[in-house]
Amino acid sequence: LPEIIVKKPYILHVGSSWRRKNREGILRVLARIKDKWSGQLVFAGEPLTDALIGLVKTLELNDRVVQVIRPKSFLLEALYNRAFAFFYPSRFEGYGFPIIEAQACGCPVICSSDCGPFPEIVESSAIMYPSGDEESFARAIIRLQDLSERDKWVKRGLENAKRFSVDNVISDYIKLYEELMEER
Repeated sequence: LPEIIVKKPYILHVGSSWRRKNREGILRVLARIKDKWSGQLVFAGEPLTDALIGLVKTLELNDRVVQVIRPKSFLLEALYNRAFAFFYPSRFEGYGFPIIEAQACGCPVICSSDCGPFPEIVESSAIMYPSGDEESFARAIIRLQDLSERDKWVKRGLENAKRFSVDNVISDYIKLYEELMEER
């Protein structure tokens, strides 16, 4: 698979090829919509495994999948800023920083609703379905082709990302510290 930056609209996934990241599900979703959406899929982070590359070939997605292996911070930010959508259907995560990064860059987020921290992180600012609901994820991507629908999710994401600004996080830590000190 080529390691290049794409010029077509693309869906972005950031992470590794660990099974919990559900990259195989992402590929199956793209295969479902390949005749309805002409964009590409960019995997940024760790390279695809041989098994995933085999799945790309089996699903006939060779010209639709691009890898950007271990991008530097400036390149990752550019990928978030230019992405059609950020797709994160993980089965398990410790937190989910890429979701907030994507939203802070004005990228609409589609993620799993059954992955521990995600509902709390996004509240109502992302499109969410259970990690195995590939049909609903496919419909969500198609729905984002409507500019007003996509704009709605961009705005919600930008608003949500403000909750995680450095100033807000520091303020929350100070409040927590003060509350703990009062209890002593």
